[in-house]
Amino acid sequence: MTVSARLSVARWGLWTVACLPAAAAGAERKSVDATGFIDLRRGDCGIQRAIDSVGDGGGVVVLPKGRFPLRRYLYLRSGVTLRGHRRRTVLTLGPPEQRRAVSAAVEKGSRRIAVEGGLDGLKGGMIVHVWRCGARTHGAHLRALDVSAVEGRTIVLKTPCPYPLRPADRPHVSWGKTTRLKAHAAKGARTIRVQHPDILPPGSALKLKGKGDLWDYHFNVVAASAGEVLTLDRPLTVDGKAGTLVYQAHCAITADGEKGIGVADLRIEGWADDRRPPWGGFRLAAIHTVRCRGITIRGVDIERWPGDGVSIQAGSRAVVADSSAARCRGHGFHPGTGFRGAEFTALRSVQNTGDGLYYCWHNVGVNVRGCVLRANAGHGIGGLGNPGDRDNVVEGNTIESNGLAGVEVNGGKVSRNVIRGNTIRNNSASSPGRWPGVLLRAAVEDARAVTVEANVIESTLAEPTQWVGVWEQCGSYRGKPTVADQNTIRHNTFRGHRKADVIVVGPRTTVECPGAKVIRQPAAD
Repeated sequence: MTVSARLSVARWGLWTVACLPAAAAGAERKSVDATGFIDLRRGDCGIQRAIDSVGDGGGVVVLPKGRFPLRRYLYLRSGVTLRGHRRRTVLTLGPPEQRRAVSAAVEKGSRRIAVEGGLDGLKGGMIVHVWRCGARTHGAHLRALDVSAVEGRTIVLKTPCPYPLRPADRPHVSWGKTTRLKAHAAKGARTIRVQHPDILPPGSALKLKGKGDLWDYHFNVVAASAGEVLTLDRPLTVDGKAGTLVYQAHCAITADGEKGIGVADLRIEGWADDRRPPWGGFRLAAIHTVRCRGITIRGVDIERWPGDGVSIQAGSRAVVADSSAARCRGHGFHPGTGFRGAEFTALRSVQNTGDGLYYCWHNVGVNVRGCVLRANAGHGIGGLGNPGDRDNVVEGNTIESNGLAGVEVNGGKVSRNVIRGNTIRNNSASSPGRWPGVLLRAAVEDARAVTVEANVIESTLAEPTQWVGVWEQCGSYRGKPTVADQNTIRHNTFRGHRKADVIVVGPRTTVECPGAKVIRQPAAD
């Protein structure tokens, strides 16, 4: 870690105090032992009742040691911190959906899919998700299709399969956690009608899309059911059309519009199966906050969650420290949607299917320091410079062996983003030579005013994967050209790059790296 990064550590504690609610800074906080609330028969294992018991003054809910299988999210109230006993307190995701591998080739337009293994629980009228490929299937290769009948180990579809399925691509089908709205669900309503209510028993969480809320997205909990009618815990915030897919899916911990919340010293586990479910992403991260102010996440280890690990969106003031995200089916850590003022420090983000950390749009003062971002399928750090990203610092991290670039910058007109004092090595692991250690790319807008300084950027493998240290590239967005220029690349140490240490296209980009192999080329190249 660089000297400047070590000096930054002294400020993290002060930042954490600033993120706590007023009651924590000036008075003894209430402590609630959750042991007496625990009931493993409930969708929340009784933990939500412990959180709600804290009251308006705020406090700490202490979870006992043990494993707690969740069929719904835990919702943090303002002023509440949820704390466990680090790896001896484990929140787990409830039973996975049913999955079966496709056993024989299926032609496009066919209505019959043969699978390996039984189809217990699947019947006509239900929904299957048909996955064209294996573990990391893109959404374009996923379809929700209605089942007409089940004949032994063969699924008969109501509509034709939209693409061919080849066993060599590891196609599969999944079912058991998705139904449809049977009637229009109006914003503000407390009840919905669904085709298969047994998929959403009382105490379970649901997710659906519709117009009317941020990202056209809504989550809720089923409070009661009567036939096809489900009574919800709170009013709908979206309008859902008849036929809309409704998923039994949820975060482990979430909050919306709360202040001074925290999660500390516990473990969160998803499913062991590496194949993605038909939901996920940042909105169903293991920890997902929206429009919250004053967030502290410390000592939390997340593994194999079917979405992002930690997602903090549209809020301000956060500390995420001494935590890890490993093998999640999304990004490890994900700040965005206008988040202002955050410290991500002393984190491990490894082997996730997205980026180790992804900067979504309009981040201001969101810093990443002293972290290890290794062997992620995407970028080590991606999205830095997305429209509105500015005054962010990436400092003192180890960023290595990621599938794409070590650090991806994809815009930032007047960004003032700084990449300083990191060790960036052996990236582009998925495609040798394609991705550099640091990519300064004008993708969604111009990429300007980025400083890349005092980093060690190297390739140490006998067969190099990272052929370029820093690569500046122009581009286009929605048919309009975008320019990379006016960046500063200085005092970096380069080693072992096959093609070049630095490639620049901006005539006003400055390079001050003695001994580096620098290529200047026209923007069109």
